[in-house]
Amino acid sequence: MKQKSSFYYRYLSWTQKRELVSFIEQPLDNLPKGSAAYNEAYKFNSYIKMSKVKVKKNKIEVKIRIPETPGGQSRLNAIWNQIVDKISRMNGRAFALSSNKAEDSYFYVIEGTRIKH
Repeated sequence: MKQKSSFYYRYLSWTQKRELVSFIEQPLDNLPKGSAAYNEAYKFNSYIKMSKVKVKKNKIEVKIRIPETPGGQSRLNAIWNQIVDKISRMNGRAFALSSNKAEDSYFYVIEGTRIKH
């Protein structure tokens, strides 16, 4: 089997970050610009865009930025299990994932190691 290049894993990390951010973000299309709901969703999305995904051959690390607003934190906590499942599905369930919400004060961390078949 041919070894995959580091470019492949950087590209995979980039595409998965984009997909994950679009999964978590709140839609702004239906909200009136300048309203309190629009501003809250905009702030939430700004924090989520600071998230990081790093995929390597045998390891994955996802850091999701914690919004500084209480409403944003509760929204993120409400969909947390869906986020972990989404990451697992994006990688073909090839990683055993564990999540840690207390490790970093700015990011929720999801780590995983490749499952040997």
